[in-house]
Amino acid sequence: MKLLVAALLPTIASAFVSTATIRAPTRSAYVATTKLAAATGPTGKPASSKEEDLELTLQIILESLATQDDGDAIVDDDDDDSAEPVQEQPKAEQKPKKKKKKSQPQDMAPVEMDVSKLDIRVGVIQEAWEHEEADKLFCEKIDIGEEQPREIASGLRAFYKAEDLIGKRVCVLANLKSRKLVGFPSHGMVLCASNDDSVVFVNPPADAAIGERVACDGFEGEPATENAVQKKKVLDKVFPDLKTDSNGVASYKGIPLTAGSGSCVAEGGLADAQVS
Repeated sequence: MKLLVAALLPTIASAFVSTATIRAPTRSAYVATTKLAAATGPTGKPASSKEEDLELTLQIILESLATQDDGDAIVDDDDDDSAEPVQEQPKAEQKPKKKKKKSQPQDMAPVEMDVSKLDIRVGVIQEAWEHEEADKLFCEKIDIGEEQPREIASGLRAFYKAEDLIGKRVCVLANLKSRKLVGFPSHGMVLCASNDDSVVFVNPPADAAIGERVACDGFEGEPATENAVQKKKVLDKVFPDLKTDSNGVASYKGIPLTAGSGSCVAEGGLADAQVS
């Protein structure tokens, strides 16, 4: 504070006149007016010199400032350093969203693997020839009611001659994936009945239409896809129950395979034989 007064003294001295009005800033804009000509100096005598006037003026200023220091000073609300800083309100904690559990699919009943998963069609052999590289295989073209005949390889050369096959009506397992047998693309299987001594065709009834699906009473349903037959090993599960009865009738679990107006029968009536 004294440094501030010392800095102001030259200005006060240069601006001093015999009669001066000095205003001390206070909160209520208090104005102190002093006529220096009537003032007394520090010694109690009328001021007679500039030095005494100046000293008196300084005394008035100091008294005014002392009064402000005692609590009557102007307060600048904008620059009040004592104000407590505004504290930010803490943000409400966000609870993590719970992930919805995916509903588990209900347990589905296992699909029964039975003869209905086989797509057995009535067909007729249009062409047959011996495989050039495999001495046990015939190569055949068989009409099963599709736009193009199926090409199928059969390991029957030990039991038939090629000329015996042409025009023969057969049962064809059609929902098998195409695979190469010694380089020949075979797409399907001709069903035969076999025992330890022989292998013969399973023949459909004479009045069954080409392309008709062979049925089994009590085992209705759509056939499996080619991929499903392979992936689910359908043949391994169905073939053990596919046999001929004592009359040579091809049956699944004792129930005849039928087409047209009759049953499918092993050629020559081969009885108690495995069908595959």
